[in-house]
Amino acid sequence: MKRKERGEENTQEWLNTYADMITLVLTFFVLLYSISNVNITKLEEIANAMQKKLGLETNIKLEEVPSDLKFPAIGEDSVPNGFETDQPLTQMQSMAASIQQYMEDQDIQVNVTSKENYIYIRFKNDLLFGPDSSVLLDNSRDALNYIGTLLRDDDDEISAVYINGHTAESAGSLVNDRILSSERAANVAIYLEDQVKVDPRKLITRGYGKYYPIADNSTKEGREQNRRVDMIILGKDFQITDMADDDAELFNPVSPFDVPGAINTEQEGEKTSG
Repeated sequence: MKRKERGEENTQEWLNTYADMITLVLTFFVLLYSISNVNITKLEEIANAMQKKLGLETNIKLEEVPSDLKFPAIGEDSVPNGFETDQPLTQMQSMAASIQQYMEDQDIQVNVTSKENYIYIRFKNDLLFGPDSSVLLDNSRDALNYIGTLLRDDDDEISAVYINGHTAESAGSLVNDRILSSERAANVAIYLEDQVKVDPRKLITRGYGKYYPIADNSTKEGREQNRRVDMIILGKDFQITDMADDDAELFNPVSPFDVPGAINTEQEGEKTSG
């Protein structure tokens, strides 16, 4: 008997498997994209559809994902909200920020600047003292109390606090400028020591008199700027090399000759003293 010939083999069956695989992969990536956008409604629909396919009747209700746990959508920034990429503030910078915020809240006109290991505070004279007086004004005490409390509580982080007094050059003044500027600086230090209990060994006072102006003494506005008290707070790790070039040029805390913003009085010429 003649054997039946075998039917021709179907060589295209692999295409079905390949097409199924491509479809599954595409579906998988579409699902990932949908989840990346954290659309709660879509997730509920997908979950319920899967439950029905498995023969379960449970109706799944998804809760809103907390905002700080949401995944970024594809192509978005992957850094979570609430995380800062910048370097954290140093102790001195944090203290300076606190002082600045307090002064702004109290509407007190004070210049506060800081670098990594030091803080520079410039008080206008009329905040602390009356004309030709070294007696602290009552309305200056709140500001000194706040700064002093920070100095006392962070004592281990501080190596020294320089308090520098300055006067203006004006005709008619009967008070010696050197004595007045020294007494003003000393009285600020005495207040911080006696009333706020700041470590007295770290309080260093200096009186510069009228010899380091930062503005023109021939105008009323200039003289008001020159009457001032400067406070420089040095951190425990402070080195003179920490100072920015412009600050180091203007002020060296271990030298009595360089003062921030000082005008060269020799170039300005002699003015009438008082």
